[in-house]
Amino acid sequence: MILLRVAIIGAGPSGLACALALEQRGIEPDIFERSYRVGLPISAVGATMQLFERPHKGQLDLLERKFGLQIKPLARMRRLVMHTTKRAAMVGGKLGYFVERGQGSSAVEVQLSKQLKSRIKFNIEADYRELAREYEHVVVADGSSMAARDFKIWETTVSAWVKGAIILGRFEPETMIMHFDTGYAKHGYGHLAPFSREKAMLVLVVPDINRRDLSTYWDRFMDKEKMHPEVVETFEWHHTSGLTSRQRMDNVYLVGNAGGFTDGFFGLGLFTGMSGAALAGRAIAEGLDYEKMVRPIMEKMQRIQKLRETFNSLNNGGIDHLVRFITLPLVRQAIYNSNIDVVSFIADTLLKRRDFKKNLPGLRPPASKKE
Repeated sequence: MILLRVAIIGAGPSGLACALALEQRGIEPDIFERSYRVGLPISAVGATMQLFERPHKGQLDLLERKFGLQIKPLARMRRLVMHTTKRAAMVGGKLGYFVERGQGSSAVEVQLSKQLKSRIKFNIEADYRELAREYEHVVVADGSSMAARDFKIWETTVSAWVKGAIILGRFEPETMIMHFDTGYAKHGYGHLAPFSREKAMLVLVVPDINRRDLSTYWDRFMDKEKMHPEVVETFEWHHTSGLTSRQRMDNVYLVGNAGGFTDGFFGLGLFTGMSGAALAGRAIAEGLDYEKMVRPIMEKMQRIQKLRETFNSLNNGGIDHLVRFITLPLVRQAIYNSNIDVVSFIADTLLKRRDFKKNLPGLRPPASKKE
């Protein structure tokens, strides 16, 4: 065993991925978790989407092959149904995976913790500044932006309230359903993701609102989409993600959402967060340049943010036009059933063309400073 003192703050997927990468290299870190056990306090369905991870194929297979992280999904995502105010459009193929989050035996966090040898110290609110004086390396994987804000390297890109429900009914285990309507989601979205044929998670993500208004948007969502599900449990939380200009400051490493590894479009960060965290473990153990190793991931996060900024300028007509375009047969084949890096292609070409906005109906001009 290598005598190198490493502390990890947070026993979520990113923190555990980093710990496992360290163990693979003979280092047993000290892991500090503020909760009394691993996993989110609510049951949830997470997703990885192939569209955002190009040129990688089979994200979970890659995590095992490249980083030794074994995760069993709930199901493959083979269909994505998108509802706008004017249409419903569907695409199919190997679109990604559904995974369980929470404290159940199939949850990602629980699966990873069972592969771990190191001891997790629960019910401890660790301070990275104190640990940085005691340990040779400190990995911040607590999901918050506090450390990055302290270092003045954080830029918030998404601030949204999320309301959701665990519902019962009849669902297709391989299908995700998304709803776009600025009337109830602003430039967020609603989505339904299945646990099984009998249970699913229904969520509404609304950016830039106060919590007191969240129920109003939720009621609009239910009414507009004519949903009357059998609800088992409801939940609310505030989601913040952003970009960091650095991912390492002295002996402190930032991973997961704390390091800007969550995309600013759909809020997906499981695959990128775990990949970046595993790279942090490798960098610590082998004395490598962590920021250089994760640069491709961070460049992709920046490109996705450009897409988010463009999406924010669309009204319902523009969103409908975009969905119609990306589900045209030839476009659909290129985007969903090939290995084209769609995010890079769009960000590096279409978004840089001056006439892009002119050719996209439904685009709104940016608000003036007075507004």
